[in-house]
Amino acid sequence: MKKKIVCHIIGLLLAGVLFGCSGRQQETLSGEMEGAAQDTASEGEKEPEDKDLGADDTVDEMKGAPKESDVQAAEENMESWQRLLISPEEGPEKKLMEDIYGDYQEKGGEIAFVLDGAIMDGNYNEAIYKGIQMYAFSAGVSFSYYIADGNQPQGYQEVIERAVSNQAKVIVCGGDGFEKAVGSMQNEYPEICFLLIDGIPVDEFGKAVDIEDNVHCISFEEEESGYMAGYLAVFDGYRSLGFIGGKKAPSVIRYGYGYLQGIEDAVKDLELSNVTVNYWYADSYEPNEEIRDKALAWYGEGTEVIFACGGLLYQSVLAAAEEEDGLLIGVDVDQSALSDRFLTSAVKNITNAVIISLDDFYATGKEWSYDFAGEAVRYSMEENCTGIPIYDTEWRFKAITMERFSELRKKIKLGEVSISDDIDVQPQVSFTLNMYGPED
Repeated sequence: MKKKIVCHIIGLLLAGVLFGCSGRQQETLSGEMEGAAQDTASEGEKEPEDKDLGADDTVDEMKGAPKESDVQAAEENMESWQRLLISPEEGPEKKLMEDIYGDYQEKGGEIAFVLDGAIMDGNYNEAIYKGIQMYAFSAGVSFSYYIADGNQPQGYQEVIERAVSNQAKVIVCGGDGFEKAVGSMQNEYPEICFLLIDGIPVDEFGKAVDIEDNVHCISFEEEESGYMAGYLAVFDGYRSLGFIGGKKAPSVIRYGYGYLQGIEDAVKDLELSNVTVNYWYADSYEPNEEIRDKALAWYGEGTEVIFACGGLLYQSVLAAAEEEDGLLIGVDVDQSALSDRFLTSAVKNITNAVIISLDDFYATGKEWSYDFAGEAVRYSMEENCTGIPIYDTEWRFKAITMERFSELRKKIKLGEVSISDDIDVQPQVSFTLNMYGPED
């Protein structure tokens, strides 16, 4: 029988500190974990004094990249991280990600990740998978993954059935493509728990159905991340921007509408009259020539920055940016390492939200707790789960200092900035907005 030292509490504390997302997990961790998290949180909540982001604070007044004093002030939130992380080579996170006990299985894992597309995509799927890995390695739980054929009508349901037949206990469903499958199978398999990310169960017609107690849904307030990316891009001096979204899924729409709201507030604060935004949904998360041609045309006509929002479609936008000397904004995870063409990324902390959910499942005895069963939870900047990356990344804004960033972030967290999450009503804007349809 395999012997294993389960570093459950240490591993989850590490994940919470490194990735920032916190909040509801405090309800499920042990008393020791809860106390430790509260101690580190209280030390990390220091914020710089609030200042107005008004028209008087023009781009010309700001001097380049973050100053050392700005970075030091912002890094007060990382004190607990500095205590835990020994070195990049020998730190706890690296050790945590080593599968020294063989928890990964080709099939038969208790945790089953079902997805469509590539698992190591450097984006959405990989972020989910990392959360599963981190939890499984720290808690000593087996896991497997299964890739659905998204081109087949029954592909999503079939991959879930395959996971069930291989004795999965909890099935992590990556993305809104699994909404119908979970909607039809939550009653069929009441003994199986489902974690549905960025979606809710729906019927065959796409209408929402009741979430059963064996299902827990998590999503994010992507509008906050989109808002911050749009606001800072305009405040940094960019005046011609674009948005290329994948499918018109709620998460993509929230990113896009938040982006428009951030641009609008920056336009008002700086009293601008020369901002233009092109906006289009590609109806695909995959790279293709249509997306590349659209991005090429926009860059060629003067667009400076395009928010590439959805799966791997960024690859087509990036190809166009390299050809036309443009910039882009990444999505979901920090994509700055992929190319220096990424100005920043609008991110959400998928990895730690997965860890929080799996901890609840196992802490309750392999079922969802009362607070998680049949519930849909959205994580926000209040739990440090949305925004743009600032740690372990390259800061590419030329005029926005870290202090300026912290001021805006604080205003959003305190509710002093109003960001609508309504996906049915397009934001009203004063700048020039060119909305492109499928035929354009």
